Amino acid sequence: MNTAQSQNTPPAPAATAARLVDLGACIAFLGQTGNLVRVRSEVDAHHELAGIARRFEGAKCVLFERVKGSAHPVLVGLLWNRNIVGSVFGVPTERVPFVIADAIGSWQKDKAALPARILAKAPANEVVEAQVDLSSLPLPVHALQDGGRYLDSSLVLARNPQTGGLNVSVHRMMVTGKDRLSFLIDPGRHLGDYVEFAEQRGESLPVTISNGMGLAPWIVSTLPRLGDGKPDIAHHMIGRPVDLMQAQTGEVPAYADAQFVIEAEILPGVREFEAPFAEVTGYYGGRDKRWVMKVNAITRREKPVFHTILSGQEVWNAVGFTAEAAIFHAVNTKIREVRAVFLPPGGCGFYEAVVQVENTRPGIAQDVIRETFRAFRSLQRVIAVDTDVDIYSAVDVDWAVTTRFNPDTDLMVLQGEEGHILNPMVTLDPDGKGGKVTKVGMDAMVPYDQKGEKFERVRFLEVDLERYDIKYD
Repeated sequence: MNTAQSQNTPPAPAATAARLVDLGACIAFLGQTGNLVRVRSEVDAHHELAGIARRFEGAKCVLFERVKGSAHPVLVGLLWNRNIVGSVFGVPTERVPFVIADAIGSWQKDKAALPARILAKAPANEVVEAQVDLSSLPLPVHALQDGGRYLDSSLVLARNPQTGGLNVSVHRMMVTGKDRLSFLIDPGRHLGDYVEFAEQRGESLPVTISNGMGLAPWIVSTLPRLGDGKPDIAHHMIGRPVDLMQAQTGEVPAYADAQFVIEAEILPGVREFEAPFAEVTGYYGGRDKRWVMKVNAITRREKPVFHTILSGQEVWNAVGFTAEAAIFHAVNTKIREVRAVFLPPGGCGFYEAVVQVENTRPGIAQDVIRETFRAFRSLQRVIAVDTDVDIYSAVDVDWAVTTRFNPDTDLMVLQGEEGHILNPMVTLDPDGKGGKVTKVGMDAMVPYDQKGEKFERVRFLEVDLERYDIKYD
């Protein structure tokens, strides 16, 4: 059970900072700590790679050393085990969201601190490909009905056309030609605003796509609604700047420590078909005409490793860590009694939150539920529980709902709220750019005026088994 509150996080040790930025250092660490499986047989990136990876889901990370038709290995599973993520960060697993939340707070206090260098030469441009050909990369086809080969874990850097500020985000991008990608922009993403502004001027929007980054920049890329300068949050996460690199063809930099960099431009007014694609919900995202990128250059390390994410546990954890951090930071700022936030896998990392709250006054759960929905608009269900409930245990949370939640007085129903368009229960707007859904809040906390009476929880003596002579048959 976690009752820790956010605290200022000291700079990460050098070794930790290195593996949080450099995927190669991270892979070496995973191997040293017994958290890496190496597949040495040749595998086909078309379905076979994902099929093998799926068998290890939630356990160790998987490195495919020989991918058919490519000279480059592929890493899967970097985010699907929360304990492994904690070890990479060098903190207990439950502390990871607080490290992220502290970095957001530090960045918001001083956005000018820890400015990044923009290098001309860097690991990510050791090799400049003579020809632009996306088929040279080991991009996989994951699920059986996926529409093509996808980049699904790459960091898209773009500049705000009005301010010049940098933003970073992750999008699913389907290869449609040697130099062409069709991709989805979820509603509410800043990249959508940038593209709309550029299109109004009849201009393309230059971007860089960095594949194969450590967890610090990767996690920052998934943080919602933070706008200009968001990449700098990673600097505050590790206590030093994360270097960028000049592009070969445009003014938008890329990550200097990336394994691969794709330089592209989003074409104004052009839409082409994209999907289906196995999404975070466990369903396929539907096929439709979407935005298009033209690729202008590809650079890479001399011996790169391609990084991909398997839809499922890995995506739920990735979104969960960042959403938990964002929600905790936003809600705890207003309601100091909030102790921790968890987005369980059953909610796909997007749609359900369990919030642990110190029970100090009547009505606090309802206040927390409202602020939690405001902090992360994709949520469809929020459960508030007391500090004696282990929010990471589905059994404990279910016990609290069963024994402390009264639907007559503790149920909050919010109709016609903003929903996440990938959830099939969301009713889409006519333009398909947004949707509505009914949201539910559940106060599963002990009624304030009944604390210490019939709701006293059974407890037992805490013992240390190391003190006893015990034989296990």
